Amino acid sequence: MRKAITVLFSVFAFVWGEDISYNRYFLVDRIFLLPFVLKYSDDLGIDKDQLKKIKEFIKDNEKEIERNRLILKYLETKAKLMILEGREEKEIREVLADIASVKMEMSLLNARSVRFLRKTLTPEQFEKLKNILVIKLFELQQ
Repeated sequence: MRKAITVLFSVFAFVWGEDISYNRYFLVDRIFLLPFVLKYSDDLGIDKDQLKKIKEFIKDNEKEIERNRLILKYLETKAKLMILEGREEKEIREVLADIASVKMEMSLLNARSVRFLRKTLTPEQFEKLKNILVIKLFELQQ
């Protein structure tokens, strides 16, 4: 049973992101496809124009994610200090709402990356990408 849980946990880490703790910045666990696109670009038949678009998107997207991650770190620290200081529930609720809002934005950024890939890759390339993920998941479970 313990081995099954460990394998399941590893599978989620593999598909949803290399560092599961990173998922705490999202409302919904991050779907981490972009690194697979780069790693298997030859197998997917990605041309130079597609690769250029993907790399530009990654650069912009990761900047935005890092900015939001830093904002979350600040807001979480602020909320903890407010709780320790015994601040009013209304004040704490406002900060918690800000945290939820940033996490929602992070999840939307992730959704944007998947939509971007669906738009940039051909339907055949996107299907190959999904097949590669299934194969890698299967190998991980072995």
